[in-house]
Order: sequence, then structure tokens, then C-alpha cells
Amino acid sequence: MKIKKDTWAIIIAVVLVFAYIFYQCYSVMHIDFKTETAVLSTVYEKIDATALVVRDEKTISAGSSTVTVPCVSDGDKINVGGNVAMAFSTSEAAENYSKYLDIEKDLKYYENLESQTVGQAASVESINDEIGENINNFVRAASNKSIEDVEDKSSKLNDSILRRQMIIGEDVDLLSIIQDLRKQAQSYSSSKPDSFITTKESGVFSSYTDGFENLVDYEKAEEMSVESINNALKKVDEAGEKNDGKNIGKIVTSYAWYFECVVDSNKVLNLEDGQNVQIALKNNDASVLNVQIVSGAEPKMGQKKTALILKSSNMDSKIASLRKADIEIRTNSLEGIKVPASALHVAKDKKSKKEKKGVYVLISSQVKFREAEVIYSDNDYVILSFDPDKPNGIRLYDQIITQGKELEDGKIYI
Repeated sequence: MKIKKDTWAIIIAVVLVFAYIFYQCYSVMHIDFKTETAVLSTVYEKIDATALVVRDEKTISAGSSTVTVPCVSDGDKINVGGNVAMAFSTSEAAENYSKYLDIEKDLKYYENLESQTVGQAASVESINDEIGENINNFVRAASNKSIEDVEDKSSKLNDSILRRQMIIGEDVDLLSIIQDLRKQAQSYSSSKPDSFITTKESGVFSSYTDGFENLVDYEKAEEMSVESINNALKKVDEAGEKNDGKNIGKIVTSYAWYFECVVDSNKVLNLEDGQNVQIALKNNDASVLNVQIVSGAEPKMGQKKTALILKSSNMDSKIASLRKADIEIRTNSLEGIKVPASALHVAKDKKSKKEKKGVYVLISSQVKFREAEVIYSDNDYVILSFDPDKPNGIRLYDQIITQGKELEDGKIYI
């Protein structure tokens, strides 16, 4: 028996109707939600700027020396008359002396290790605990990206592992190692520097120089204008970032140094000269520094741009090599619950009929409305107030609904 075409059309229409009804029922009963866990977040009211870095710094010239090798590391403190670098007549002599120093360092390491193991009565359990602690210290140093700290923690870890080997009876012939190193050191012992290059100032050493050490008179750093800051930044941009190879390095002779930047006057309305704020270095592992506003926070009436000058006393090898930096001036901090702007809703109170702002949270299969005040908003997210004592406020670890439809307080969804 053949089914007529119009019958087929009716059957298809009925199937489509039932499919539509089924879809609508499923949509109502099975709501797709996206949620985020409510946790406390801190955001900052901030001013973004490009800053010129001004320090009191003196370059150290290699003079007529053929080859120089630094005696100090970046960030080290050095006193007046201190040795900054060694001078050699040839590169071969410098290389041999460098090998001699490396061997001496290894020799001292193994001699110290030998002295620790003489008459040692440590248990395997205690040395295992020490190894575990040294591993944790090494991992923390590696996560902080501190090369010097990593080397130190690596050396201590190696010490403890070697001592464990000796305690459990494994053959570690320290005496042969020490004797071999002494022979190597003897073969390079005649390699010595011809002279030393010293410094006339005390301060912090940096091997990085860029030719802009005298771009700004340090004594007039607090008097910089909008025009002079912009001109200085332009010169740095035109030259590009480079290490000036004419010098051994420099000495930063004063701990007080400056960030100097030009910002819109309307951005400093809530600031005052003399106020302390924080600076985040955007391109320097998000380092945060405490600084003081020297001037520029109180511009004259009608002044569109202001020269904001900030002073700091923090100094390390990274800071000593900065000339221009993209910074974030944090003027205020706010703590609350951070959620996408789409999660914020306005609902009517069933009793008072008044509108209130807040978010919907999912508890098991039930939707609950939590009241919250917006304390900060951005294009993509908002920060909501958090008060653990508020009866219907947000709770930490609430599952806040960031995407969902037909949300209603008290409604149960399957």
C-alpha cells in the first residue's frame, strides 16, 4: 500500500511539532549554566604611564686595559676604593684566571664537604629530612627566578645527597676529587691580573650602561617639567635599548632614585604631593615598589598634563638597569568578589517590590539570589562588596551563575 504525498506531509508536520514541544520542555527542565566560584579578589584604581628612570650613577671606564673581568656581581654593594674589575694583558690570561677561580671554588666546596663528614653520626632519617627541605627550598628559589638563590640552594641539595651516599656506605672518594682539583689549581696559579680597576664612589654596582647615565642632571631630577620628561623619553626611544660596551659598568651612588612620567592632570585629582603609593613594573615580573609622590599630584588650574615625579629607595640589579619603564601607579585598592559583568542582575524584592542588584547562585539544583553592591566596574567585570555578616549577601565559594536563562530566586532546575 502506497502512502499519498499529502499524508507524508502531515506525518512530517506532526513529527516536527512533537520535536519542537519536546525541545521546549527539555529547555525548561534542563538549563545550561556556567558558574564561577566566589573568591575574594583585589583590584586597583590605577594610572598607566611610561616613566623615565633617573638615578645618581657614575660610569666606570676600562681605560687602556686590554681585557677586563668584573670582580663583583650586579646588585652588589661596593665601598670607595673597592675593586670593581681585574685587568689582564691578554684574553688568554683572563680566561686562565677565570678557570683558576672556578677550580678554587670547587676545591673549597669539596674541602668543606669533607670537613662536614668527618666523624659524622647523622642518621639516614635525618639526612632524608634535610634532603626534602633542600628540595623544597630549591623549588621555591626556581619559582622566584633568582639565579643566585637557585645556585645556592642547588649546592646545598647536592651537599646533602652526597652526605647521604657516604652515610649509607656508597663509595664517594672525596680525597681523590680534592687532590685532583689541587693539581688543576696549581697549573693555573701563575695566571694573575696585571692590575685592578677601583671605584672612587660607594654604591651599588651594575654591569649595564646605556649611554644615558647623564641624560638628566640628578641634582635637578625633582624639577623636571612635562616638556623635559617628554624630550628625554624621546631620546631614549630614538636610540633604542642597548648596552654601552665602552664601560665596565656603573655605580649607583644614591639609594634615592626617581620615576618621572607625564600623565593627564584629571587622573591625579585624588592624589597629594608627599603621598605614598605603589608602582607595579609591567615588564619586570610584575614587581611592586613602594614610592613617594614628590611633585605633580597637585597641578595648577587648567593644566592638562602634569609631570608626576615619584621617588623610591628600593634598589637591586634589575632596577639598576632600567631606563624607561611601563608602570602602573596604584592609587587605591579594593577587595571584593570579582565576577563577569554578565553575572550582575537586577531583581525585585517580593515583599517591598523594590529593585535590588546582585547575582544568582546555584545551590544543588536551586537558584538563590544574593544581594551585592558594585564597588568597582570595568568593561568586562565588576567587583561586588563582600560582607560575611549580611543575611542575604554573597558567601565565599558560592557558585555564581555567569550564564543561564530564566533565572528566578528559589526556582529549582533539573
